[in-house]
Amino acid sequence: MGHARNYVSTDISRRILRDYFGFEVFFVQNVTDIDDKIIIRARQNYLYERYVEQNPTLTQSVLDKITASWKFYAENSLPAASTSSPTAFEEWASTVDVPREAKENPKFSMHFSALKAAYGAISSIVVNPERSSKEALEAAKDVLILLLDKEEGASVRDPAIFRDLPAYWEQRFNEDMRALNVLPPTVVTRVSEYVPQIVAFVAQMVDNGYAYEAQESVYFDTAAFEAGGKHVYAKLQPWSRGKTDLIDEGEGSLSIKTTADGKKSPFDFALWKASKPGEPEWESPWGKGRPGWHIECSVMASETIGSQMDIHSGGIDLAFPHHDNELAQSEAYHECNQWVNYFLHPGHLHIEGLKMSKSLKNFITIGDALEKYSARQIRLAFALTQWNNSLDFKEGLIKEVKTFETTLNNFFAVVRALISDEAVEVKKGVHLPQRFGQLERQLFKDLESAQSDVHAALCDNLSTPQVLQTISSLVAKANVYFSATKAGASIPALTEVARWITRILSIFGFDGQEDAIGWSSGSTENANGVSAQDFAMPYLKALSTYRDEIRLKAIAKAPYSEFLQASDRVRDEDLLELGVSLDDREGSQGALIKFVDRAELLAQKADKEAKEKAKAERKQKAKEEEERKLRERLVKGMLDPAKMFSNSDEFSTWDDAGVPTHDKNGAELAKSRRKKLQKEYDAQQKLHAEYLKWKEQTGQEL
Repeated sequence: MGHARNYVSTDISRRILRDYFGFEVFFVQNVTDIDDKIIIRARQNYLYERYVEQNPTLTQSVLDKITASWKFYAENSLPAASTSSPTAFEEWASTVDVPREAKENPKFSMHFSALKAAYGAISSIVVNPERSSKEALEAAKDVLILLLDKEEGASVRDPAIFRDLPAYWEQRFNEDMRALNVLPPTVVTRVSEYVPQIVAFVAQMVDNGYAYEAQESVYFDTAAFEAGGKHVYAKLQPWSRGKTDLIDEGEGSLSIKTTADGKKSPFDFALWKASKPGEPEWESPWGKGRPGWHIECSVMASETIGSQMDIHSGGIDLAFPHHDNELAQSEAYHECNQWVNYFLHPGHLHIEGLKMSKSLKNFITIGDALEKYSARQIRLAFALTQWNNSLDFKEGLIKEVKTFETTLNNFFAVVRALISDEAVEVKKGVHLPQRFGQLERQLFKDLESAQSDVHAALCDNLSTPQVLQTISSLVAKANVYFSATKAGASIPALTEVARWITRILSIFGFDGQEDAIGWSSGSTENANGVSAQDFAMPYLKALSTYRDEIRLKAIAKAPYSEFLQASDRVRDEDLLELGVSLDDREGSQGALIKFVDRAELLAQKADKEAKEKAKAERKQKAKEEEERKLRERLVKGMLDPAKMFSNSDEFSTWDDAGVPTHDKNGAELAKSRRKKLQKEYDAQQKLHAEYLKWKEQTGQEL
């Protein structure tokens, strides 16, 4: 989803530049298929798959390997856990406070889960030696691959191993981008296809005096770059220069990070890396090696665009050191002061307040997201947030997206239904009035104002949230107009509003309907290529079923209420299943027919039924509560008030009604005491009267 935020947001910006402002956009997308992380992961995957293939059954050797891997992983990732053997891990794990540890070490949860899964595999092998080897190894994979790579990684030399992994993920990436309706790039460049150009580029920087060779690797000389006063390093984030943690992360885990092996400064970065055993390699003037990460983008962009580009995009986390290093080495090669005119850095993505990270393994894939939300909803969520701001993908944002989506769906459905209704009347030969009065003039003024506001918003840093807010306001005004005019509404005026909104949404990447009114529905099947009979049959079946039912009721001379029930069933069930909504209108006007997304209609129906069910349950609960209270009153009312004090040993004398007058010792009761007893007597008399009335009316006994 982090990739989705980056590429969908960039796609929206690209479409605005091209389709709104009219720029010709030459869009180059670089594919990094040579990188430290790719090398390590490809190597680990290969070694793991080979080990699984070589060990189809569980043996003592496999158990020993998993146990050794567990210990190696624990020592390097969670030293606290390494004090325990795998057999004692469960006791240690039960005492550790994972949330607290995770706050201090963000990777704690990932390492803890890996060790726990591997411990589970070890325990299950001991308990059940017949368990599948593949199943046990899969559970221990995260710890196993590190030891396999340490022991055998240097032996991996086949270039295909390092090509296959990035090729697979590039294909998956492209599939996800198509699913999200992201435009394909004009040109795609892969690092592996530009190695000769990279070697030449690096050699030119060495000749220019901005790079130097050290032990068959080549490094960019940051001091020499700034020495002449012509260049400045770290233009994008000058406050980050010198931060060795960021610099080291940018260099990759397989790179030299100190000056011990020939680097002049820890701030210098690799342009060409001497390959070690277990890494891909290419020939160069400095020996066999491979490109550094930062140089790859500079060379491919220079080869396709030239010595200067208008816009460079990429996540904000790449600003330093990656983009700053790109700028430095490109300006050093081209001997220019400004290689990129503008950087577009989309903000970070958080999900329910948590930052997603591949290294922490807490990310959500695009495939996962598309199972829960539509591509349109994901694009709307990104468009509702300024592209360069951080985005929190949380339930509140999704509610806002769905509300906006439903508002526009309803508006488009009404306009399309009115147009269809008008076409039917025109076909009948009805001469329809063309109204243009004060209300219509105001609606066109509202449209003109919205167009001006949208233009200003797009000129102000491509502000899509402001655009969508303007569209929402315009729809609200159009709905007010329609409510005020009803049958006399100007369909051309509403159509003009709907088509302009559709045009803006289409510019943002929301594909529109063929009639340019409303966005297309991803859940509605296209009828192209389907026979007329197959396409019409569900609708004809609903009509035929209704006709048969009405005919039989007429023959049976059924009451009018049954005919109305049949009509309601067709509207609320049969046509609903077909994605057709009927809105009853006043007087002799026929129902307004709307084609609406079936899933949305069914969801609305389910929501309505759920609310009605909840209402009925509340009513039933209230009824039961009332009956319980009535029964309590009736049970209390069974006692005759004249007898309620007669059996009490607290009193010795009572008046004619049965209310005590003297206590057990013969002393007259105090007035306050008499008053309280009289009050109790009156309350019981009221309950008793209610009981007698209920008994007389129902003829029942409790």
